Amino acid sequence: DTPVSKAHTAAGAMKSAISFSLVYGVAVSFQGANANGRVFKPVSVPIIKSQAIPRQKRNPLDVLPFFNNEKLDVAGTEASSSGSSSSTHDDASPLLLRPWIRLYRGAPKVCIPHTNIDIAFTIASAMVLTCIDYGSAQLLQLAGWPGKSKHTRAVAGSIATIFHSTVLVLGLGAALLTQKYDPSGMMDEHPDWWQDGAHALIEFCTGYMIYDAAVQFVADRWKKGVGPVLSAADYMFLGHHAATSLYMVSARLCQAGHMSAMILMFTGELTAPIMNVLRISRTAMKEMTGDCCGRSWLGLIGPYAEYLFALLYAGFRIVIGPICAAHLTYDILLTKKGRKNVPVALSTVWLLMVWGVLFGSIPWIKTALTILQAGLNTGDSTVSASMGAE
Repeated sequence: DTPVSKAHTAAGAMKSAISFSLVYGVAVSFQGANANGRVFKPVSVPIIKSQAIPRQKRNPLDVLPFFNNEKLDVAGTEASSSGSSSSTHDDASPLLLRPWIRLYRGAPKVCIPHTNIDIAFTIASAMVLTCIDYGSAQLLQLAGWPGKSKHTRAVAGSIATIFHSTVLVLGLGAALLTQKYDPSGMMDEHPDWWQDGAHALIEFCTGYMIYDAAVQFVADRWKKGVGPVLSAADYMFLGHHAATSLYMVSARLCQAGHMSAMILMFTGELTAPIMNVLRISRTAMKEMTGDCCGRSWLGLIGPYAEYLFALLYAGFRIVIGPICAAHLTYDILLTKKGRKNVPVALSTVWLLMVWGVLFGSIPWIKTALTILQAGLNTGDSTVSASMGAE
């Protein structure tokens, strides 16, 4: 025999031994005896029946990327193994709310003494809006607007307001549509990511009130040796800013009623962008001369902006505003849950402010209806430059 044939013979013998061992082991196990005399039963394999997996209901708004509740790790780390929907490591947030969450979590926290109310994001928001205001004034001068002019300053303020209201309304819309609307609900009933987004939006709006009061009503109306020279309308708007800030801060302080503040912010600010476009158009056409300042194209869009603004303002103040206010009144004041979550004294102050704004809008609602009746022929009609700011 050659070495090769011997190797083949050894391999064949080994395979036969292995096969015999496997067959014998299986046979012994099914006979139910082992070396120690214990009896084993054959292991039965469960039969898994195929079952139809029910389809989960999806939010129709999920088809829109900015309302898509896709899993998101805002903190930039891996998802938590617990799978909790409130975990900061496993966030499901709409696209338009994600920048707010990131900015709020990345900002330092400075709280009012003896409270957990952060004001750092509020102050930062006021500073950003101030930079946008004065930066816009410089750009307007490069575009031909006169320097050191109250009209240029007013237009710069409108640009800052357009920025504030536009980004705020988009964020509020995304936040309100992703959670069940509950005006008197508690903040901790929402996921962590939503709480951070809500805090950021409320603080941003509070920062705008501070910026607007400090820059447009104090600095821009300041006279040396006298101080700010304010009209009756200016005092009214400053009172509105103070009341709005009180509402937002007190909602955060009692950790309830934040959704009522957010829906009021949404309905109140939705008309602000088009109102300020109208304000810029009127300033350019009435206060500027010649071909400077974009008077040609601002004059073209002015009538359309006026009509659109009147339409939106009348709709929100006549229909949507009162419906929201009535629902707030019922939920916060007339339900047991509302009275438990929000102190009755505080909710009473809130509702007085809400209904006060609505009734105070009646003169401007009449003006808006006049514009709508006249159509686009608004050459003789006038709208207050500050209309709808609240």
